[in-house]
Amino acid sequence: MFTRIKKSLSMFKKLLIIIIVFASSLSSLSVFSQNSVNDYKYVIVPNKYDFLKERDEYQLNSISHFLFEKYGFTALKENDIFPEDLRFNPCLALKSDVIYVPGSFQTKLRIELRDCKGEVIYLSDFGVSYDKMYAVAYNKALRNAFLHLQVLNYKYQPNETILAMGSTAHKADREEIEQLKEELAALKEEKELESVTKVVAESSLKTSTDTVEQVSEKQETLLFAQKTLSGYQLVDKSSKVTMVLLSTKNPTVFIVQDKNAVVLKENNSWILSENIGSKVINTKLNIEL
Repeated sequence: MFTRIKKSLSMFKKLLIIIIVFASSLSSLSVFSQNSVNDYKYVIVPNKYDFLKERDEYQLNSISHFLFEKYGFTALKENDIFPEDLRFNPCLALKSDVIYVPGSFQTKLRIELRDCKGEVIYLSDFGVSYDKMYAVAYNKALRNAFLHLQVLNYKYQPNETILAMGSTAHKADREEIEQLKEELAALKEEKELESVTKVVAESSLKTSTDTVEQVSEKQETLLFAQKTLSGYQLVDKSSKVTMVLLSTKNPTVFIVQDKNAVVLKENNSWILSENIGSKVINTKLNIEL
């Protein structure tokens, strides 16, 4: 009877130990399961691993980049030019690392993935190699560690919480970019005005010399000027658009769209100045506003 009780207690202790180990395993697993690797769009591979002396020593960093890509990840090297969405939201990427555990007769490596806050999202089982040569051992151990990552069947699934991290984090950068766009647009408009001014100046200079044949005529056809967002469009009585005028900073000077010409507004007169070959043709237009 005593022997049976003793055996029952022994079995109960073993069962209790199993339950504790299983519970602790679930607890440690949950640390890495709050977020899935599928929530992240990119993985960044460093230029050098801490346990090695040189950048991309034994080509481990290049191999890591290759294997991430092989198993479905969008992998980026640390010194790559990052995509725009990642520049605005660094939390879209996981930072990868390889952890080395020294041993007497084996090389053990495991893959670690951390989020933008430094929290561990994934930690693989060890990849092991028993080769004596470092170059071979590191290579085999790394590839074996990546086999655990392969089982995850990674596929990016946008996570609203992570996406929201970039909505305000780089607002200042967005505003700076928008301001730069506005400045570039203003500079482009200024350059166009300078070009128009140059054309007008050259036309005036040619008019005052005898080196270029001048033709001055009057366009009798009545055209109607209709205001547009970019200037005016000139239409005839049949409502056919005959010419599109683009505004410049000078309210009396307009660029003629798709022509090497400008229209000058002088008091109540409109003058079309065209460069055709060696001729400057100035035509007075009959326009009604």
